[in-house]
Amino acid sequence: MNNSNLMNSDLQQIPQAEIQFFKERVSRWLNVDSQIDDLQKQIRDLKKVRDKELEPEITKFMTTYKVSDLNTDSGKLRCQEKKTKKGLNRENIRTNLSQYLTDQGQLDEAINKIWTEREIKISYKLQKLKPKKQTMNK
Repeated sequence: MNNSNLMNSDLQQIPQAEIQFFKERVSRWLNVDSQIDDLQKQIRDLKKVRDKELEPEITKFMTTYKVSDLNTDSGKLRCQEKKTKKGLNRENIRTNLSQYLTDQGQLDEAINKIWTEREIKISYKLQKLKPKKQTMNK
């Protein structure tokens, strides 16, 4: 028995009203997903302007003239220095562990254990796959 017969026989067991309700939900989900895509694109464009164009100019002005706070109608803007640490990678782990482990075998074993035994979180999410565009052969 091939997959299409199996799917069709399974569908025959589902009441028609349930199938219709399911199709409506999928259609609504696709519609909402499309709206979200459009809005997220607008948000990305606005964030790009805010973060890449305006913020560097504003923070440069504020740091140059030692302005720490700026009162606006929407609230206070504060220019704060933020220090962040880079993410961990194998080279960073190796460099730091080598200060405590001189045996190369132990060092490699420790790095592999750290790298391979990280906790794995499992979650489920719907993903919309875009149909492949047909290419015309000349």
